[in-house]
Amino acid sequence: MNNLILHKVQGFLDRVSREGTDLDPKLIEEFTEACTKSVVRQFSNNRGKWRPRMSSLGRPLCQQKMERDGAEKNFEYNSLVRFMFGDLVEAISILIMKSAGIDIEAEQEPVKLQLGENSVSGTLDVEIDGKVWDIKSASPYAFEQKFGDMGGYKKIKQDDVFGYISQGYLYSKSRDKDFGGWIVINKASGEWVVCEAPELQEEDKKEALALAEKNLKALLGGEKFKRCFTDVEETYKDKDKNVKKTGNRVLASICGFCDFKKTCWPNVIMHKKVGSTARFPKSVWYSKLKKREV
Repeated sequence: MNNLILHKVQGFLDRVSREGTDLDPKLIEEFTEACTKSVVRQFSNNRGKWRPRMSSLGRPLCQQKMERDGAEKNFEYNSLVRFMFGDLVEAISILIMKSAGIDIEAEQEPVKLQLGENSVSGTLDVEIDGKVWDIKSASPYAFEQKFGDMGGYKKIKQDDVFGYISQGYLYSKSRDKDFGGWIVINKASGEWVVCEAPELQEEDKKEALALAEKNLKALLGGEKFKRCFTDVEETYKDKDKNVKKTGNRVLASICGFCDFKKTCWPNVIMHKKVGSTARFPKSVWYSKLKKREV
């Protein structure tokens, strides 16, 4: 399946870049409608009342509780544009796959699943050849290191900050299908990769659904907010390779991706990594920045 999707997409785009093509007017209409819906949704102030979604149930529980309780999200000014990029990349990927002759059996399909005493809803991206697939847009780094040759399913599972594993299995279980994996587009270069889930899925599926059920019960049962992670002491290596402490404390990497970090950690600040010997030190989130250089 991996090679089939990529082969058809790459062949179609290569042919179009050389010869051009006349797109099906119906596909153009569908693409236009999807773009319009994205613009209206992203610019609207009416986000509706909180409810659990399949797309978020695999995320850290503390983050989901913050959202349930109406805590303020710490968005940057460019967040809306990033969200729209994701919507538009998804819309154009469906246009391309259909134009390339890939049979999309279902798309943007509302789904619902019973988990224990509670139910959860969501909207799956696409179903191809009897499997449920999630479409993602990715930065060049995530494209290569997470979904591409340097990453893959096992690496995603090891550090699943965004709950992608549970999300995929929730969608697939709701349709009684296998989870195919992720169809990923590099939003900087336009490259595609297909990151496949394993054929033997029962153990991973069971684990993912159990996590989702546990989180759903806690959220709907009114369980109070509690931090799931702590900050850590910052260290560096001196010129003799000895490990030294800076006296600073940094957030766990998973907290750095959280939209509520400034609410959870009121004094958090982003700063270039203290003690780094890199020419261009990366920036990290500090919960305590006592020393700015060593």
